[in-house]
Amino acid sequence: MRAVLDAVGPAPDTARRYREQGWWRGTTFSDSLRDAARQDPGGTALLTWRRCENRLISLTFAEFDVRADAVAEALRGLGVRRGDVVACRLPSWWETAVLMVACLRAGAVVAPLPLLFGPYETERVLAATGAVACAVPDEWGGVAHARVLAEQAGRLPRLRHRIVIGDAADTGAVSLRGSFDGERTAAAGPGEPLAPDDVCALLFSSGTTGRSHVVAHSSNTLLAGLYDRGQACGSGRSVCATTGGLNHSSGFRQLMRTLDLRVPALYSDCRDPGRWLDLIAETGVTHVRTSPRKLRTLTDEQRRRPRDLSRLRVVHSLAGPLPPVLLAAARETLCPVVLNTWGMTETSSLISTGPADPPHRAGRSIGVPHASAEIRLRPAYGTGAGTGAGAVPAEEGVRHVFRLEVRGPQVCLATLDRDTRQVLWSPMCDDGWLDTGDLMSHDGEGGLRFVGRVAERIGDRWLIPVADVEHALLTYPGVRDVVLVPWTDADGHEVPCAVVVASVLPDLCALRDHLTARYGFHESYLPVRVERVTAFPLTELGKVRRGVLADRLRTA
Repeated sequence: MRAVLDAVGPAPDTARRYREQGWWRGTTFSDSLRDAARQDPGGTALLTWRRCENRLISLTFAEFDVRADAVAEALRGLGVRRGDVVACRLPSWWETAVLMVACLRAGAVVAPLPLLFGPYETERVLAATGAVACAVPDEWGGVAHARVLAEQAGRLPRLRHRIVIGDAADTGAVSLRGSFDGERTAAAGPGEPLAPDDVCALLFSSGTTGRSHVVAHSSNTLLAGLYDRGQACGSGRSVCATTGGLNHSSGFRQLMRTLDLRVPALYSDCRDPGRWLDLIAETGVTHVRTSPRKLRTLTDEQRRRPRDLSRLRVVHSLAGPLPPVLLAAARETLCPVVLNTWGMTETSSLISTGPADPPHRAGRSIGVPHASAEIRLRPAYGTGAGTGAGAVPAEEGVRHVFRLEVRGPQVCLATLDRDTRQVLWSPMCDDGWLDTGDLMSHDGEGGLRFVGRVAERIGDRWLIPVADVEHALLTYPGVRDVVLVPWTDADGHEVPCAVVVASVLPDLCALRDHLTARYGFHESYLPVRVERVTAFPLTELGKVRRGVLADRLRTA
């Protein structure tokens, strides 16, 4: 993996242009922490809720800095060298954040592994990345992570060190407890920190519609765009909360925002919406970043037991379409300002609505590109977008649908196959344009409207606007949540199946009548089957794993 990552990087003229434009810099997020620790040592950096201890742990910038130095020394003492990969499979604890900065200072590439990964996926990733060390909790979520990793270690010859937060002795692992508490040790020689343009993190795509792949980022690609439209924290005291978790790209980028803008960040290893609302109220959170499905649970819980959220100024909805019915509920129960934001693991948040937009725009648009982002729209029909040979008639289908491509300083340095390490995309491809696989149309107000994903498209004769139909189905009485998945009818055509979370199974004919009478949808958009489930399989950010759901239906 080291040889692959050494070959990945921006072209010199591209890096120079981004620096001249002010998007890239000559420092890293480790340097941002150094500055914050020197200029605001007592300022709060992290607030992390630890479920097993039932307490909120606070870390100042000075404490963060000292502990990151100590852990970096400890990593070098273990023999971790520049370019080595250190995997991190930890909950959203303060140790996770400290380890991420420590890796950068030790010259190691951090690979945050989603806790959603099971033992099989974890072992594959550790083998493919050639990780020399992996940090796990001794036990969390009912899983003995330290024991599982110990059992896998014999099949992972490059994995030299197992770092366990908790009881490390039980499995013969390394603790580093003293280092995480700031105790310094004699390192084996001086370290060589990673530079701003070096690959510093390997993130993993959500794999909601297909196979997960590896995304290589530098400090510069992670830091770029923090001041863009809808991302700034505004004036006055701010506290930002993200429900995605530190091991997800949204949580990782929130850490960058904390270090660079010196805005405290709230994380929790508990998914319970009631606990989240209690924490948001108690800590005076001003900005929340969450997914639409998590947002729905927060609004439901706030209606059940209202908390004082008067200090909450903005809710950012990420990682999926924002249904109008959910937007209205969130504005009523949580905060009047709700922004809709589009982004990917491969990029930061590139497109969003803004605080000055009309309140209801976020329910019908993802807004406009940020100043640092370039976008290119290519016609979806007849360009391999999987929509079939014929274009949808304007009066019957989705009009003017485009495939979104992006380019800019916050786009990753490369994407890699998770198993073979083969480079799938880099900025050297197609003059730096990244095909997002997302379908867009114009919103009529100078912005973009999300139509769907190429991998989620349904229909071999007509392209079905998946997001629109799902939003409409949410207005049917009793439907709590819904996802459209492809189904093959008796004639062999691909048609939509509605999978709902509801107290009772809706009547299919009544559901179709609702879509026709209220929304006037073409018959080809209407579900031909409806199934009920108690819950959807989700990623850690709250996105539905559609491929897993479709497989379950096919094998049922």
